[in-house]
Parts: sequence; structure tokens; C-alpha cells
Amino acid sequence: MNPSEQEEKLDQVFGRAAPYGKMLGKNKFHNQCRDGNKPLKFGEGGEHMVCGPQPNSTAGCRFFSFGIRDDPSWDKHLGEEWNCRGFAGDPSIVHPSKLHPAVTFHNIGLKMLRSNAEQRKDPKDEWILVSVPQLRKFLGWNYIDIIKIDCEGCEVAMARDILAEDPTFLDNVGQISIETHRTRTWVNSTEELYYYALMFPLLEDAGFKLIWSDVFGCGKWEHDGCRPEMMGKMSMSCGNRPRNKVNKVPIGWSCHDWLWAKV
Repeated sequence: MNPSEQEEKLDQVFGRAAPYGKMLGKNKFHNQCRDGNKPLKFGEGGEHMVCGPQPNSTAGCRFFSFGIRDDPSWDKHLGEEWNCRGFAGDPSIVHPSKLHPAVTFHNIGLKMLRSNAEQRKDPKDEWILVSVPQLRKFLGWNYIDIIKIDCEGCEVAMARDILAEDPTFLDNVGQISIETHRTRTWVNSTEELYYYALMFPLLEDAGFKLIWSDVFGCGKWEHDGCRPEMMGKMSMSCGNRPRNKVNKVPIGWSCHDWLWAKV
């Protein structure tokens, strides 16, 4: 592919992502869930939004959860409230293998385009990383009701892995909660920009609707700034302002939560 063709492909995915960028910050609620209601908050501290109705108990309920850190409350809540069987993963922390009778923990993460800051802290600590298509195949789960992704950088690789390994993967998923990070810390190369933007048309083409979104700061990583394409091409809020003379962590708006579901 020559440079002009690459630019054309980039502009195509930027154009598909831009309508969602324009939704950010204006209203958190964009569509109703399949049950006609607003989404529910699951978890305390490590909370994320989830769409009802509760999955059919006869068919069973299954979920993936990545990036739980020291707060598995969302995972436990799903296991307790909806009796969902869950696979929770995070290579940066240690938990008991059983978070709940229906939820297991694994010291495993999702693949990234490049290592993140957490992974680089200890080069000797070699992380085991998988993709969501690989994990579904390994577990033998035909359908995944809910996927929660909150691991810095892995969301950028999701589109790449789905296209390379199982282009029909999203046909077998009910809803996805994704936390995205837009500073150069995680999205700096042209490849990263492309796969970040590609996430939006992949979800849309698979029948997902944006249900809910939220805008917040990326903490100290706000200092790294954003690629101009984030705002200029995709209308994604990305930036910060100083907090005060004592607290050097900026007030930012470069990180976002998204809930996507089939309605």
C-alpha cells in the first residue's frame, strides 16, 4: 500500500469514528438498552455500566473482564446478581484464583501493539498476553454476553486481533464496556491511530449501538499530550489544563468509558 492509499484508509476510519467523538461530553446516555431502560452500574470503586435485561438463565451468562487491578467488585457483582460465569484477567496484580464461585481470576492480560508503562516496570516479569478471539476459542464459549476491557493500551489492539484471527468475533458478543486512553502514552504511531479508530466501525458494523459514555482525565499521563488527529480528525476530546501549583497532575479529558450493546 503506497502512502496515498494509507492516507485514504486513515481518513476513512477517522470519518467513521468522528460521529462518536462528537457525542462525548454532551450527554452520557445515548441509547436505551434492549430492555428499554438505561444501563445499570455494577461494582463499587471498580464500577462499569452494564445493559439489561439479565441474560437468559437457561442459556447461561458468560463474561470476560480485563484490567481489574485491586478491585474485582464489578466481577463479583455480575457473579452474584446475574449468576454470570466469568473469566477475569490482569497480569499486573495477584488475586486468589476464585473471586466468586462463578468467577475465576487469571494472571493473564490482553495483547497490545506495544508494552505499556505498567509492563515496563519490571522487564523480568514477563506477562502472558492473549487476544479475545484466542480466549473464546480456548474456553470453547460460543457466546460471550459481556466483555469489559479496562487495561491501558489493550483496547488499541482489539480491532487488529479481531480482523486477523476471527472477523466474526463480535457477532458472538452481546455488549462491551471499554475504557479508552487517548494520550500519546498509548496512541502515538500511525498504526495505533488506525487501529484505535477502526474499533468504532467494527462495533457499528457488528450491530452495536453506543449506549453510554463518560469523559475523564488520564492522570499523570495527561502530560504526554495527544496526537492532533484525535481532535482534528476524530473529534475525540483530548487535552488538559493545570490543576494548581501544589498538585501537578492536570485536569484532563483524554480518557473515556464507552458501553456498547446490541439493542
